[in-house]
Amino acid sequence: MENKDWFKARGYRHIDNKITFSEKRLIQKSVSNPRCIAKHAFLPLIYKTINERKYKKLKDGDGVYYRSHSDRGTGESTKKVRPIHYACHLDAQIYSYYNHKILNPAYESLIKNTSGLSDCISAYRSIPAPEGFRSKSNVHFAKDVFDEVRKRGECIAIAIDVKSFFSTLDHKILLERWKEVLGVSFLPPDHFNLYKSITRFRYLRLNDLRTVKGGFDEREIANYQKNGVDAFFRSMTDFRERLKAKEFIVRKNQFHKSENGKRYLIGIPQGLPISALLANIYMYRFDLEVYNELSLEQNVFYRRYSDDIVLVCSINQREYVENFIRDTIEGELAKLKLSETKTERTVFREFRVGGKARLQSSALSKGGEETFNIPFNYLGFQFYGYQTLIKNNRVSNFYRRMKRAVRVQHLKAEKAKEKYLTESKTIYKARLFRLFSYKGIKKRELPRRSRYILTKSRLGYWERKTNGIPRRHRGNALKYAQNAADIMGAPEINRQYRNHFKILQKTIKRYNFDNCKKD
Repeated sequence: MENKDWFKARGYRHIDNKITFSEKRLIQKSVSNPRCIAKHAFLPLIYKTINERKYKKLKDGDGVYYRSHSDRGTGESTKKVRPIHYACHLDAQIYSYYNHKILNPAYESLIKNTSGLSDCISAYRSIPAPEGFRSKSNVHFAKDVFDEVRKRGECIAIAIDVKSFFSTLDHKILLERWKEVLGVSFLPPDHFNLYKSITRFRYLRLNDLRTVKGGFDEREIANYQKNGVDAFFRSMTDFRERLKAKEFIVRKNQFHKSENGKRYLIGIPQGLPISALLANIYMYRFDLEVYNELSLEQNVFYRRYSDDIVLVCSINQREYVENFIRDTIEGELAKLKLSETKTERTVFREFRVGGKARLQSSALSKGGEETFNIPFNYLGFQFYGYQTLIKNNRVSNFYRRMKRAVRVQHLKAEKAKEKYLTESKTIYKARLFRLFSYKGIKKRELPRRSRYILTKSRLGYWERKTNGIPRRHRGNALKYAQNAADIMGAPEINRQYRNHFKILQKTIKRYNFDNCKKD
């Protein structure tokens, strides 16, 4: 299987100008030169947060109820805030080059020196799928775990989550693993400069650049584009002058820990092209220790998908396995903490239902109490032993997005009626059907999407030139469900979306669009 190209033209706006694919050769000369990288001054990252709306069952004296992050009153907030730091365009190309061309091949070679270890590490790697024409996805990784449970029969599956994974990585451990992957005693100057840029990173908040009614000064940015610059600043001189004038603040790495009365920097930014690989490199010694002790010596099935650890073992091994994982990950090999509240234990036993024996799941509490027919959740799937389903919240999110999309079209149509003084209220159904119905399952080419690129005219002026970019529709959530059902051999997954078209039509009908009324 061919490796992905390290070069990627990124579309986001940053401190520096965007880099197009036509500049790849010039950029490659710089990023492949160790002397150049050793002296390179990395620019500050831009920081933003991604808020994920979540629903969760919580227990109180009255039973079980649902609470979202928007609910008021007492209770646990379920809003998940994910901090993202992303690099300027040139720095991102440097990180990407070292990721794909140098560190990843060295890491793959290292883990393959230990037979069987490579199978234990799932995330952020290109692993050929059994189908042969693609890489393994989370569907394949989940299937491997579920197949292991079926193979063992009576057993227990344990899912463990690492608390604040990226933001708590120890810098000294990362440095040692980085040297181990390269097989050196000291990091070369170029690698050490990368290491410093990641562990001692600086950043500015995206919100600090919003100046006009909570948004960006698009008029000023348009003036920059007339000079061939698509960025938040006219030039690096402009950036430094505005920084000196304290229009915004460049902050330092905000991840710290206190130990023995001293404060230490920890963590790496999540969102860089190299962050995921460094997380795997960081966990190398931990993976090796768990594989040698639990997999080889105790016949425990072990898989790690980023910060999600899954183990399948006999029921009487549970306490030993959990204690070993906790002691090892909190020890000198990783110095991380486990999220006890997210630890999930599921017991599988055979039961006779309707005269037939089948594998059945039960949730096991920390105190040893079992709750019958509670599934094992892993990588977006629910496994009951006798059937596999997509997690309920993913199905709910699908319908929530569907109804929101229809409502947005309703609001746009109402505004159009006011603006153009018309009585017609029209909905454009093609995109809705493509995203939220069986009509969008098939892959196909879509009409070219117009994007602009900055080009210099004959008179020497920079102007926006529309460029048609080919689009390929790769399917929707129903296509994903169909693929998951085929790969896992679980036709029950398709039944989860069986009412989708009826619900879509009912939602559209609610808003009384003129082009949807029956004659």
